[in-house]
Amino acid sequence: MLPNWYFEIFNRYKPQLQSKNALYVALSAGVDSNTLLHWLSIFKDELPPISTIHVNHNWHGDYSHLWANFARKRAEFYGFQHHHYEVYFEDHDPNGLEAAGREARYLKFGETMQENSLLCVGHHRSDQAETLMQRLLRSAGVRGLGAMRDFNKVEFGPHTIELFRPFLSISKKQLYETATKLELPWLEDYTNHEADDMERNIIRNNLFKTMEEEFPKYEAAFYQVTQFMQEADDLLQDIASEDLTKVTAKNDYNDHVIQLSKLQELSFLRQKNLLQAWIRPFNLIFTQKQLTEFFRVFIEQTPTHQSFFKLENFGVFYFQDHLYLRRVPDTEIKPTLHFENAPNCPPQTFWGQMNLALVKRQGGERFHPLNRDKSQLLRKLLQEKNLPLWERDNCWLLQDQDSGDILWINHLGFSKKLQDQLQAEGTSPILKTLNPQ
Repeated sequence: MLPNWYFEIFNRYKPQLQSKNALYVALSAGVDSNTLLHWLSIFKDELPPISTIHVNHNWHGDYSHLWANFARKRAEFYGFQHHHYEVYFEDHDPNGLEAAGREARYLKFGETMQENSLLCVGHHRSDQAETLMQRLLRSAGVRGLGAMRDFNKVEFGPHTIELFRPFLSISKKQLYETATKLELPWLEDYTNHEADDMERNIIRNNLFKTMEEEFPKYEAAFYQVTQFMQEADDLLQDIASEDLTKVTAKNDYNDHVIQLSKLQELSFLRQKNLLQAWIRPFNLIFTQKQLTEFFRVFIEQTPTHQSFFKLENFGVFYFQDHLYLRRVPDTEIKPTLHFENAPNCPPQTFWGQMNLALVKRQGGERFHPLNRDKSQLLRKLLQEKNLPLWERDNCWLLQDQDSGDILWINHLGFSKKLQDQLQAEGTSPILKTLNPQ
């Protein structure tokens, strides 16, 4: 007989599952993912197509192939399509092997999954308790103490993967009991990808074993705490969303911009909450120390156009009462030149006969815009345009290499020299970069 929680969990998530085009199971040989596989098989007639994925890291010799073959046979038993991958790490630093394995694993998941699909993983309540304790010991905030969510997205390389964890309310003990009662086969899978995590080993084998003696229901209590924290985080996000609509400013450079004076009208706590929400879409988070420094730079003193705050591969810049969040690449990436149809532009045939070169502004150049009677220093034209300093630096000139004439500038448009070439319908230069802003 199937346990009641099989049906409770399915009914809880049924609408979300049925809205997807496909489901994928991250399948190992262990009891967690094999119980997950069985649970999905029970309801497969009501679900989108189900496939399994196993990534063999080849870390444990013949055992790795034993577990890989076991996973394949279990997928075939249920009639699910199975995807198997082999990855190797011969020359990798052992200290970073777990992280490398996780990245390789998720890259394969992303390569395999189709759009609008879910990756189902067997994380359970015992895993959630360990995650909560680990984050408590790292002084995490509300967001971190929410630990793992039943649905969330992760990014690896070019892939955005939506994870689904249906068993977060089910303990490891329950999974073993269920698998034993239903006579589900599994292998003790020592490829457990947290096995070499020293912190988790200490929590699992020392702290929790001691805790269980005095507080046998600690797992259920920890799970409830994560639910409270997730609700609190969602509420804070709602408040931040309302505040962001009040302080967000539009701009022409695809930056994420807030108006500083409007930010300062909010209470201190709402300022902090808003700033965390502002950077959250980029998987960034302020530590308490970073927030203190941010407030010192932009709030407690009057910022200047040279004020700057670095946050991983992003920077916060100040210009005329606005804060700009922008990517800061380690090395400058030259944009590529394209042409798109546009009104009041030279024809494509004109550009095709020119010997063009895209060059970066160096300083001292002069330019004659279409709407001016004479040429001026490029520096003055950019100042008049009221561009932020970093956009003045991001200035690219399209030159005729034969004559040396500047024909177009990304911030200023066409040169007066092209006035006679303009047509009602033509093509305009467009700059594109692989580095998203």
